[in-house]
Amino acid sequence: MKIKKWKNAIAVILMISVLLPLGAQKSDAASKYVELELQWEDGRISHIETLLKDGVTYASFFSLGSSAGLLWKMEGDDVAVLTRDQKRIVVHMGSKIAEVDGRKVDMGREPVWYISHLYVPIQFLAPALDGEVANRDTKTGKVTVTGLHNYTDTFYGSMMGYSYVIRAARGDLEITSAYTGQKNSIPLGIKDINVNTHDLTLHFKRTPENLLIVIIEYSNRKTGEYDLYALVFKNQGLIRQSVAHGLVEQHEWLKSDGTIQLIDDHNIRMIDDGSGNVLEVIAR
Repeated sequence: MKIKKWKNAIAVILMISVLLPLGAQKSDAASKYVELELQWEDGRISHIETLLKDGVTYASFFSLGSSAGLLWKMEGDDVAVLTRDQKRIVVHMGSKIAEVDGRKVDMGREPVWYISHLYVPIQFLAPALDGEVANRDTKTGKVTVTGLHNYTDTFYGSMMGYSYVIRAARGDLEITSAYTGQKNSIPLGIKDINVNTHDLTLHFKRTPENLLIVIIEYSNRKTGEYDLYALVFKNQGLIRQSVAHGLVEQHEWLKSDGTIQLIDDHNIRMIDDGSGNVLEVIAR
């Protein structure tokens, strides 16, 4: 496919799939595909079919990069880029020389454009994503890659016309109105956000009296402990906030009597729904 067709073809990439699943496009070139097992540092494991050409195993540049939490873009018609914060991987059509975080790297082979996917040698892309090619099955051609890094550094949620964003670099909650564009930042103090070892999720609950509770869970997959952040809003204004570190069990927010429980490191506050007033403080 000619270079000038890149931009039109790229739009098809993520519509097909984030990663080309086993069996996809098999009728086009079954003999040109081999199995690729991807083992991620964040615990994910996936099996896909990937391109084998002239004895070299390739991986889809944009698809694998997207799974790593990187953003893809074109710079001109012949330069493809994966980027996020300090991570930047650049490949050039017609060249074996790529760039990884500012360093020149010889990929061994030029990029290959095949059926709406841009492929680069897995022997290059694995270490570029902080992983490694751990095994190659000489009989089947299957390649196993381990230790792939997830570079996701931004976490999103939305509720009633407002977006809620936490960026790993700051650890604060940024709230933006979709109607006015007005932004507000609430300090949370979440440190060392790393999706390769932790999970960060945002939940939203509306109370019967129309208060909004924003719940943020930051859990450690190895220990099972998690930090619990809760913010209570009334008419989009923050009226209560709490944080409990190192919990090992889930917490009930809304009690059957209509009150709200806010738990922190030292106590539990019982909050009146509607007014947001503190009704009772219970020592933990």
